[in-house]
Amino acid sequence: MTGFTPNRDAVLRWGIRDTLLAYMTRSSDFEVEATGGASFTAEGGARMTGRTDAAGILHLDGSVVLRAHGGALTVPLIAVTVTADALSVDDPGSEPDDEVERVTLVALDETAQDADGTRVFATKLSSGADALFMYNYLPGSPFDPLRIAFAPE
Repeated sequence: MTGFTPNRDAVLRWGIRDTLLAYMTRSSDFEVEATGGASFTAEGGARMTGRTDAAGILHLDGSVVLRAHGGALTVPLIAVTVTADALSVDDPGSEPDDEVERVTLVALDETAQDADGTRVFATKLSSGADALFMYNYLPGSPFDPLRIAFAPE
């Protein structure tokens, strides 16, 4: 399965990784940049709204970028898309004059559905995203669960 039910509004909530956020928030220069209705709290993580397209790919509005250590450690939730098996973002290493490349940040594995219908996914770092975290996390390292609440049909 690669997508979700087409043409549905959704809200994504993701704690990212609690130990990573604890480390980043201890940095004196920790900063959060949230745009387009997206938000972030250290306790709750990222919250973004979006809509699935005709192919069932969830495109999220806005962005959340976390920075620490003078920008040496950056978590770029920019142009986020979600399928049933992966969360991808714009590659922050793409050159400004080139076409923006995509990087799969985490692989998803649906584990549950909450009583309210929210779908819950286990997440693990993809093999192409370890450089974003300065190789401190190996590919396959677990990240926090991701929750997607879809609007009723």
